[in-house]
Amino acid sequence: MPSHLTRVVFRSIIANRPVLYRGCLQRSARPRIVSRHGLSIPSHARCQRRTFFDLFKPTRKLKDPDVPPGLDTLYVLSNRKDMAARPPTPAEVAGALNAFFSASTKPIDKTHVHVAMLAYKYLLDNPKAPKEEGQHWLSMAGLRKALACLGRRPQGSGDLHLAFARLIHNELEQRQNETESDDQIPFLPAYLNILCLYGASLEARELAMTAFPGPIGPDTPSATAQATITTWTNILQGFSHEMNEEELIKTVEIMSRLSVPVSPDSQEALVGFFTGKGDFERAKHWYLQPTATSQDSESSEPTGKTHAMILKACALQKDQRFGQQVVASLLKDIPSKQAWDAIFLWSAAIGKGVDEVDRMMNVMVRRVDDWRKEDPLRPALRPDVHTVNALVEVCMSKNDPYSAERYLSLGEKRGIVPNARTYSMQIEYRLSANDIDGAKIAWYGLQEEKSFDEHTLLVINKLIRALCVSKQHTFDDVMEIVDDLSVRKARFTPETVAMLCTLHLKRGESEDAIDLLQVHAWHYAPPQRNIVSTKLAEFILDRDNSTADAWDTYQILRQLFGEIGRPIRVRLMNEFFARGRPDMACHVFFHMRNHDLPTICPDRDAYADVFTGFARNADAESLELIFNQLKLDLNVDLDTKIRNSLMLAYAATGNNRRALEFWAEIVASKEGPTYRSIAIAFRSCEGMPWGDEHAKPIWRRLKEMDIDIDKEIWTAYLCALARNQKHDEAVKMLEVVEEEYGFTPDLYILCNWFNTTTNIDRQEKVEAWIKAHYPAVWTEMETLGFYRTEGGFGWRQFYINRDLDP
Repeated sequence: MPSHLTRVVFRSIIANRPVLYRGCLQRSARPRIVSRHGLSIPSHARCQRRTFFDLFKPTRKLKDPDVPPGLDTLYVLSNRKDMAARPPTPAEVAGALNAFFSASTKPIDKTHVHVAMLAYKYLLDNPKAPKEEGQHWLSMAGLRKALACLGRRPQGSGDLHLAFARLIHNELEQRQNETESDDQIPFLPAYLNILCLYGASLEARELAMTAFPGPIGPDTPSATAQATITTWTNILQGFSHEMNEEELIKTVEIMSRLSVPVSPDSQEALVGFFTGKGDFERAKHWYLQPTATSQDSESSEPTGKTHAMILKACALQKDQRFGQQVVASLLKDIPSKQAWDAIFLWSAAIGKGVDEVDRMMNVMVRRVDDWRKEDPLRPALRPDVHTVNALVEVCMSKNDPYSAERYLSLGEKRGIVPNARTYSMQIEYRLSANDIDGAKIAWYGLQEEKSFDEHTLLVINKLIRALCVSKQHTFDDVMEIVDDLSVRKARFTPETVAMLCTLHLKRGESEDAIDLLQVHAWHYAPPQRNIVSTKLAEFILDRDNSTADAWDTYQILRQLFGEIGRPIRVRLMNEFFARGRPDMACHVFFHMRNHDLPTICPDRDAYADVFTGFARNADAESLELIFNQLKLDLNVDLDTKIRNSLMLAYAATGNNRRALEFWAEIVASKEGPTYRSIAIAFRSCEGMPWGDEHAKPIWRRLKEMDIDIDKEIWTAYLCALARNQKHDEAVKMLEVVEEEYGFTPDLYILCNWFNTTTNIDRQEKVEAWIKAHYPAVWTEMETLGFYRTEGGFGWRQFYINRDLDP
C-alpha cells in the first residue's frame, strides 16, 4: 500500500505548494512575526531570518519614557503599598514630591494627584527627618508651591485636588501656629481660590469672613487690601461657576456689610452670571452699579469684558435702546481703548457691516487725534490686534467666516499685525468651513510665534487631525506641523496622538509610533490614555491591516498600556484566532494569565473563548498547553460553558473520545447540559469511529425525557448519522421531520447534511435526493460555491459556516 506521506508529497508537488513538516528543527516557527521595534518578543515567537546587510545597519534607539520628574518614585510607593511591600525611604519620597511639584507647569490630572497625596500622607506618618531633629521633610516654600500647582484646575472632577489642598493647608496652618505668626497672606488666598475652583465656595466664604473681614480704608496695607479684594472676587466667581444664585447675592450683601467694595472684576463676575442665565434685567442692574478698586474708594469704570458682555446681551435681546445708552455713556467722556473695542463689537453684533465698522474706526482715529492736539500727553489710541480678534470672534459666534476674513483684511489694510490668537481663530473657522488648505496657510503665520497657549495648541491639534483624515494631503503635510510642535516640546491631545500612531502604523513605522507614545502617553490621565489604547485596539481589529502590523501594534499596546482591561484583551485574542493565528492568540492569553491584576486575569468566559478559538483553528498543541494552565488556575472552576468549549476543541483536533468525556462530566454536574451542549456532543460523535453508537443513546434519552428538540440539535444528530455513513437513516429523518418537528429542511439543514456525507458516491445520492425534493434549496447551495478535499480529489464541501459557540 502506498504511504500517506508519499501521496501528500506528490499532491503538493502537483499543486505547486511547499511541503511542510511540523517536526523540522530549523523551521520558521512563527512566520512574519518580526518585531520592527525594540519591544521584547518571546524567542519562540520570532522568525528565523538571516540578512547579511543588516549586519552593518545601525540599530535605532527608541526614546525613553517622558515621565514627569519624581513621578516614577511616587508610583513605586503606591504599588508597594498595594502589595504590602517595603516602601521607598521618606527622603526619597520627599525628594520626588518636591521635584514633581517644582517641575509642574500645567494642571495636574486626578491620577497624579492621587499618588502625590499618598506620598504626602506617607511623609506625614514619618514627620521628622532623622538626621536633624525637628526638621520637616517638606519646607513651607515647597508646600506653598504644591498649593499653587493645585490651583490650576484640570478637566473633570477636582475632589482629590480639594482633599489634597486641605491637607496642605492644615499643615501650613499648624506650622504657622508653631512659629506664632499671624501672617497668613502668603498661602491663605491661594487656598481660598482652590476652594472656589472646586465647588467649596461656601467654605471659602466662611474662612474669608474671619481672615479678610474688611473694611478697606486708606490705612489698610496694600497687600492686605489686594488680598481681600482678590479673595472676595474669587468667591463671587466660584458661586457663579456653581450656578448658585442665592449664595451669590448673599455674598454681595456680606461684602456690603463688611465694607468690602465691589471691584470691576467682581462686577464682571456678576454681569457674566446673569447674562449667561439670560436674566438681562438683573445683568443691567449690576452693570449700572458703582465699582471701586482696591487702592481707593473712588468709582472706577467696568472692565472692557463687562462692556462687551452687556452690549452682546443687548444685541441678543434686541434692546438697542439700552445698548445705545451704554455706547453714549462710553462716548460722553474720552473713551478708553477697551471702551472703543466694546463699541465696535456692539456694532458688529447688531448687524453693521465691515465697511460701517471701518468708518467708525476712522471716526475714532480723528477724535483721538483732535484730543491729542489739545493735550499731547494723551495716548494715541488706534484699533489693534485685540480689536480685530474681538470682531472675528463675533463673526465666529454667528458662523460667518466670510465676514471674519473681511475683518482680517481690514486689519491688514490698517497695518495691524496678527498675533497667535488671530491665526488660531483663522484656523478654527476655516476648518469649520472645511477649508483645510486655508487653515494650513494660517498655520504658516502661526509658526512664526515663539510660544502657544493652551487654546492655540488645541486648534493646531484639530488641524493635524483634519490633515490626517484628508485624502488630498500627504504624510509630509502632517509631519511638517508635528515636527514643529515636537521641537517646541508642545503636548498633543490624546485624540491627535491616537490618530498619528495609526498613521505611522499603517506606514509600517512602528518605531515612530512608540517614540510618540513615549513622549506623550505618560502625561495623560487614565481616561485620556484609554482614548489612545482604544484607537490602537481598533487598528488591530481592522482586517485591512496585515497580521504582522496587528501583532506589532499589540506588542506596543501591551507594554505601554498595561492597564487595558480583560474585555479588550479577549477581543484582541479572538481577532488573532479569526486571522488564523492561534499562536498569537495564545500569547495574548498568557499575557492575561500572567498579569498582576486579578481584574485582568482570565475568567471563565475568557477560557471558553480561548478553547473555542483552538477549536476553530484545530490547534491541538496550544489546546493542551492552556488546558493544563486551567487545571492550575485556582480562581476558575469548570462550568458547562468551559466544558462545552473543551468538547468543541477536542472534537476539532480529532480527539473525539476525550470530547465525549467532557459530555459525561456535564451530564453528571450539578449545572447540567444546555441545548448547546447537546449539539456539541453530537458534533463530537461525527469524527469518531462508530460515532452513531454514541449519538443514538443521547438521542433516545432526549426523546424519553420529552426534551423540546430545536433545529440546531436535530441537525447535529442528522450530521452525526451522515458522517458515520448512515445514509438511509438520515433520509428517513428528513422524510418525517416536518410531521414530527414542524420545520422544513432548508439551506442550513441540507447543506450540513451534504458536507458531513464524506463519500463521493453517497454525496451524489444526497444531491439527487435534494434535487428531487427541494430543488430551490439546491439552487441556493450551488450559489455558495464549493471546494474538494484531499487536495482537490476528494468529496465536495460547500462554503458554509458550521461553527458552534459554547
